[in-house]
Amino acid sequence: MPELRQNRLSAPDASAVPDARALALQAAILSQATRWSDLAAGVGGYLSGLGAALIWSGWWTVTRLGVVNDLAAADLAALRFGISGLLLLPLVWRDWPAIRLVAPRHLLFMVVGAGAPYALVAATGVRLTSAGLGGAITVGLLPAFTLILSTLFLREPVTRALITGIACILAGAGCVIAGTWNAGYDASGLGFFVVGALMWAGYTVSLRYTGLRPLTATAVICVASLLLYTPVWLIMSGPKHLFAAAPRELLLQLLYQPLLSAIAALYCYGRAIRRLGATRASVFAAIVPLFSVIIAAIVLHESPSIIEAFGAALLSAGAMVAARRPPARPRQSTISRSCRPVSAGSSAATITTDQQHPQRP
Repeated sequence: MPELRQNRLSAPDASAVPDARALALQAAILSQATRWSDLAAGVGGYLSGLGAALIWSGWWTVTRLGVVNDLAAADLAALRFGISGLLLLPLVWRDWPAIRLVAPRHLLFMVVGAGAPYALVAATGVRLTSAGLGGAITVGLLPAFTLILSTLFLREPVTRALITGIACILAGAGCVIAGTWNAGYDASGLGFFVVGALMWAGYTVSLRYTGLRPLTATAVICVASLLLYTPVWLIMSGPKHLFAAAPRELLLQLLYQPLLSAIAALYCYGRAIRRLGATRASVFAAIVPLFSVIIAAIVLHESPSIIEAFGAALLSAGAMVAARRPPARPRQSTISRSCRPVSAGSSAATITTDQQHPQRP
């Protein structure tokens, strides 16, 4: 009888061994699938950031063509957000239940940082100076401002590679400024670019904090600029400059400002923020001066100096260094996490992790 009881007690332990092995296999498969999902998300974020950088590179040259000929900065902003706001108005109506949950101050920072106010500031700086100088200063200061705001409000970690990359970006921006300083441009344009960099950094951090989908955030910015800025533009100046502009130039601005710059670039940039984080996404803009110099040399026949070309190379190198991800920590298996008791500290840690890495679209 004692032997029979011992066999009955040991039988469930023997049958539990295959179940434990099956659970371990399922946990390994789940962990591998999660790694592949993270890798795909990272690649998508990098491609989105690169696409936004390419569009912005051409924006400086296209805007320079507009403000030095027949159109003013106010007209370009009206074209950019008047048309894009009308196109994206149905999307705002559809996603209004999610938009209304966002704090008004975050929506305000997004609209000011990437909407009509930013377009006016950047275009005015380009008119007073040059496209290359605007890209250098605005892009050079953007990662530094974003790093400060992300550290204060998002509690994002600051890695050694990120600091090294930003330092390289600032050095490259300094070289570009030094190379263009002797060109005799209006010094007040530098202030517009500094303000523009701070405005865009505020948009970057606000978008990361709200967790809105990239296309929804783009629609909010364009529609808000349409409703708030377009009436003021109609009263102050109106479309008289648009009617007087050359048809070819007007067509170029109509295609580039609302469709590519307002919708496509903001969508790509917002997607990069959601996938990579605010600070890491902002450094993709650091490659804009390098492409801007190439585009300006082809279209505007500008010939950059050696120090300007060296500064653009430093900006690109800094972007590559700062965009590197830190080494991934080993993940805990699903079994170990499910067996671990839930406490107040673990709950807080989970909330912090979700805020830093919101759900992907």
